Amino acid sequence: MSDDYESALEEKPLEFMMSIANSGGSCDGQGIIPDGDHYACWCTCGEWNIEAPDQHEGLRLARIHTGSIPE
Repeated sequence: MSDDYESALEEKPLEFMMSIANSGGSCDGQGIIPDGDHYACWCTCGEWNIEAPDQHEGLRLARIHTGSIPE
């Protein structure tokens, strides 16, 4: 592997968040974050912001939102 290889998985959290914040409305990143008795779910596209009862459901809904699994 060359020294100039870059991967989003190797970025620091702040670098990753800055890169998806500047994504220009595309679905480059989704967040599923604990928020009291539910999970706050959002997407960098700015058009998807919901609450889910648990992390598993939040991830399932994120996959539906991005089209990686059918509804």
